[in-house]
Amino acid sequence: MVGKACEGDWEYRTDRAPVPIKITVKKFIGDDWMIACMVPKGNMMHCMVREAEGTLKQIKYNTTDKELPVEIMEVEGLMADFFEGGITDIKREGESLRITSGGKEMVFTLDKDKSM
Repeated sequence: MVGKACEGDWEYRTDRAPVPIKITVKKFIGDDWMIACMVPKGNMMHCMVREAEGTLKQIKYNTTDKELPVEIMEVEGLMADFFEGGITDIKREGESLRITSGGKEMVFTLDKDKSM
């Protein structure tokens, strides 16, 4: 379950894009958490989730709407679909962060560029 150790900057590297996908997880007031995602040169996506009775419920999802470079279109579409599915769990596993959304999982690693 999401906790203080999940906060921070994370990334997902794939050969489908020339740049890593970046996310930031931040605790807000009370039981609310913000997850922001961006493929560099792409749109900013962010979700708000709320902890309730041991589970997460996505309460908000927004994205900007700018024109994308062709080299990131596919991966940005995958990320938008992932977040639109509704985040239901976030777990830290060592230097990895496992996010569950819409019945699918993605594993992000610590953003080495930010931790230096």
